[in-house]
Amino acid sequence: GQVSCELSGEAPLSIVASPGGSYKVVTASALDREQAAEHRVTVVARDRGRPALWSSAELVLEVSDVNDN
Repeated sequence: GQVSCELSGEAPLSIVASPGGSYKVVTASALDREQAAEHRVTVVARDRGRPALWSSAELVLEVSDVNDN
């Protein structure tokens, strides 16, 4: 069946469909550790069945600073 995915949460991230029915999370802008050391978003996947099935997972992205020693 067909599945759709969406992100919820406050982060400069988006989710993009890839060939073969997979998805990838990409940054919408550069991440700055000085502004936020981590970002938390929830990915929700739903199918188009009746009744619709869904699942969610929380992603925690820890931002490192390339200038740190």
